[in-house]
Amino acid sequence: MARRALESGNHRVASVLRALQAIEVVARRPHGIGLTDLAAQLGCGLASLSKILSTMERAGFVTRNPGTDRFHLSWRLLALAFGHAHDVGIWTLCAPILQALADETDELVHLVVVESGEMRIVAKAEGPGPHIRMFPLVGAAVPAHASVSGKLWLASLPEDEAASFLTRSGMPRLTPRTIVSPRRLLAELRTVRTRGYSTSDQELVEGGRALAAPITRNGRVIGAVAVSGPTFRMPMSKLRAMAPRVKRAAAELEAIWPPHVTSADFGLVVSRVIAAAPAARGRGGRSKAGRRAGARRDRGGR
Repeated sequence: MARRALESGNHRVASVLRALQAIEVVARRPHGIGLTDLAAQLGCGLASLSKILSTMERAGFVTRNPGTDRFHLSWRLLALAFGHAHDVGIWTLCAPILQALADETDELVHLVVVESGEMRIVAKAEGPGPHIRMFPLVGAAVPAHASVSGKLWLASLPEDEAASFLTRSGMPRLTPRTIVSPRRLLAELRTVRTRGYSTSDQELVEGGRALAAPITRNGRVIGAVAVSGPTFRMPMSKLRAMAPRVKRAAAELEAIWPPHVTSADFGLVVSRVIAAAPAARGRGGRSKAGRRAGARRDRGGR
């Protein structure tokens, strides 16, 4: 009897897991998916999957189009997800992903939102070590041509649009290494498109390097996650080795990203970045501006 109860319990757990896997697959099919196709993707039998989907349909978590027999996520499930995101706040959703990346790299991590062609830094996380770190720029809007997030966004545009944007916005020199040649930057953007991440070698702030991966929706770059560190601790080889981990964090953020996100969702009043921003600081040495930026972020997270 005990063995039968254990087997029955394992079957129920497996059914719950299969239902969650089915939701993930259906969510990636905006036009729905049929039972046979779904069973093939999940590697399970038609009969057992049919029972699971019927139960989910009765509970209101999926719907079936009677004309095509394709399954779709229900509005009830979407309302639960969006309602939860609204209630807990976007910072609460993003914070564990950012902190995990900061803990693993032991460096400063920034989250960026793209708004009307501006790269707005909306949140940060810091690694656990007592190192000198790059100065956190939460609350700032950084120029596209000199920032890793900006390069990602520019690389997502058709080249003529990127060139037109650079002409309109200008390419001021912020450091001796800032790229101020449109031709040179457009060439780098081609590399960014190919490898799926961008780097900056003291182009925004002297003494600092960074690497970022994009958060996308429908082929558009809507945000980015970046890791940055001082040059004496972050040779380019070490920075590039972080690319797979940063790209994974971007994918995790993309999976939970609500439909419409702005800097206001993080409780921020955004200002233009100051070209003379300090490159690095000690673990506890924050300026008044840094404390205000952190306080704005903290308010946005509550």
